[in-house]
Amino acid sequence: MPKTTINFRWGYCYILLCCLSNAISFVFIEHLNKSHNEMLSIFLTFGYAIVIFNIINYKKITGLYQSAARNIKVLLQMNFFTLFNWLSTFMALRYLDPATTICIILAVLSVTIFFISTPLHQLKTNKHLGFAVLLVLATMVFIIKQYINASVQTHIQNVLFGVFWCLVGGVTGAFIGLCSEAMGKAGFSITQILATRFYFLTIMSGLALFFVPHAIGDIVMSWKYYFLASLVIVFFPLIMYQAAIRELGTLIVSLLEPFTPIATYVLQVITGDYHFNLPIIITLIVACTAMMWFMRIEQRVKLEKNADLSY
Repeated sequence: MPKTTINFRWGYCYILLCCLSNAISFVFIEHLNKSHNEMLSIFLTFGYAIVIFNIINYKKITGLYQSAARNIKVLLQMNFFTLFNWLSTFMALRYLDPATTICIILAVLSVTIFFISTPLHQLKTNKHLGFAVLLVLATMVFIIKQYINASVQTHIQNVLFGVFWCLVGGVTGAFIGLCSEAMGKAGFSITQILATRFYFLTIMSGLALFFVPHAIGDIVMSWKYYFLASLVIVFFPLIMYQAAIRELGTLIVSLLEPFTPIATYVLQVITGDYHFNLPIIITLIVACTAMMWFMRIEQRVKLEKNADLSY
């Protein structure tokens, strides 16, 4: 069996596990936000993650940070985008439910990657790509509308706040994927990328916890709970995500990730957070299908372009 075929099979296993672990992660963050200080949660959760991934790399720790110094630009970019990506995720889950949040973030992420990687002239010659983008964005409007209809006590202002943070999370998530590929090409392993990408996030959340008066609030110092949070929110989802990117590339990963919102909603129903709502699940399926169709079209256009260049 060719090595490429084996790699792709492992890649599909990784992205399946990534979808399931991301669903658990978003539901876990929502519960975390309800009972714990957000800045403390971010500080300890990602502080633990830094320690865990550096311990994994302890035998090559000197070489890791020498390599980091040689690739300081992409390292700083990764830390910058990670800061806003995870901060926006925690903030979005203050205002929206996990399935809605992750669906909007993934839609924005896929559209952002498209505009980053697709030249304007290619959009003009493949007008169906523009239609696909509009379809993805339209389904996001339906997702938000359905969320408002299902949540009678939701204020429009809170929904707008949630959508704003989802937009930030989606855009920065796209750049994280590109930075991950760049760091992989520079020789960083999956765990080495994860050992070096959370410093800005941890430092800034620690400063906010210390200097912002309202952030100190009711602080619950549950060390074992935050260690569990680090495993559930950071370790398992990101290991699977980085592994999937390494085997499949950012484009295919973003194509398959739309399974996550459906898994998240099912998990919310199973845990008792929501009663099953047929219009919501139908809307999520339509939105996820639109995202997958959009990414398939874009992938096909890129393959055709590469084939033309090879002649």
